[in-house]
Amino acid sequence: MKKIFSLFFIFIFALPSLAHIPAQANNQPVTSIAPMLEQITPAVVNIAVEKQMPQIPDPFDEAPNTPKQPKDFSGVGSGIIIDAAQGLIVTNAHVVKDQKVMIVTLKNGRRYHATLVGEDDGFDIAVIKINAQHLTQMNFDDSNKLQVGDFVLAVGSPFGLTQTVTSGVISALNRSEPQIEGFQSFIQTDAPINPGNSGGALLDLQGKLIGMNTAIYSPTMGNIGIGFAIPSDMVKSVSEQLIKYGKVEPGMLGVLAQNITPELADALGIPSDGGVIITQVRDGTPASKAGLKAEDVIDTVNGVAVKSSAQLHNIMGIMRPGTKATLKLLRNHKTISVSVIVGSTQELLESYSVPYLNGMRLTNFSDLEPDGSEVRGALITTVNDSSEGALAGLTEGDVIVDANGTAISDVKQLISIAKNSPQRLLLKVSRGAHNQLFYAVIEKNQ
Repeated sequence: MKKIFSLFFIFIFALPSLAHIPAQANNQPVTSIAPMLEQITPAVVNIAVEKQMPQIPDPFDEAPNTPKQPKDFSGVGSGIIIDAAQGLIVTNAHVVKDQKVMIVTLKNGRRYHATLVGEDDGFDIAVIKINAQHLTQMNFDDSNKLQVGDFVLAVGSPFGLTQTVTSGVISALNRSEPQIEGFQSFIQTDAPINPGNSGGALLDLQGKLIGMNTAIYSPTMGNIGIGFAIPSDMVKSVSEQLIKYGKVEPGMLGVLAQNITPELADALGIPSDGGVIITQVRDGTPASKAGLKAEDVIDTVNGVAVKSSAQLHNIMGIMRPGTKATLKLLRNHKTISVSVIVGSTQELLESYSVPYLNGMRLTNFSDLEPDGSEVRGALITTVNDSSEGALAGLTEGDVIVDANGTAISDVKQLISIAKNSPQRLLLKVSRGAHNQLFYAVIEKNQ
């Protein structure tokens, strides 16, 4: 059972009873949703998982160095059949994490062993496979068209019970808080969902998949009307990558962006009803190559309206590196369209990885000595305890004034020298109010 603590618990699973049903849909009185459910609920399955969990060390163990056998742990969740011909089922990654044996039970009671196709913890999405015939699959709907107030249905197996249906409305969209996984833009719903429903389906009134139930916000293990589901567009994109490649490689644009507040909109003379404003464009990234600039406002990506910087992060994250994205921008009060080839987050990390200096934050430094001479260098503002710089004795407030015998004028020069140092980096460092000098050697991390 996965959970995150705050003032309340965040339970990552999800569902039981009946909540709201609309009085009308499509101008026709709604007397029952049973006919639709009869057609679509066979696509939702129960997943029982036997997990192999490492034992927690016992501080009173008389033989602490003796190898311990892993402990078996049973868990339950739900899943959605997305490809009947191939027997492919999507669920939450936390449902099948550390899985040893997985048993899938269909609505009609048939049971099958399942194998893992792929999983991604950052999106909390996994795909598993069963060898079965005559399955029913779920069709995806466009989660970008959802609105607060839309009626929804939740289907799953709460507390390990057989399939259960509840109803409610969408109470919020694009939820990035509370932070649960690396990529999230949750649909919030008051449809009752409870432990055991992780991986279950969130449906619209046409019986199409608009989300996958993932978490509830609750002070107990029960529902209080705040549940979260991963949007169907994210589920579809991630599951397709897991099926095709066995893993997900998140895409990136290469910008820093912030939400547009009414005050910021007034100050800059831009609309405040949507979009995010770029505050920085990283060199060498797809955004830089496409000509994006600071103060550009990103309005849409591939036609999807961008409402927050977190949403932009998620939109780019589900796009495969190398694919094309079309951005609609507002620049100097004019609307323009820009095409971008999505980059890889791994490439970004590598491009900003500097040998010897990783784990340190640096800024340019300039000061005048009492005799009028100028001291220039690179000021260390933060040092991670696990960095090579910390191992060499560097600390916050030190000023690097020389590297490999060359006087340092700014951070850019220091980085250039570091990238061209084959074995080690010899630094002359000034410390304290009296500018005491000493040498520090950072060895190459093997």
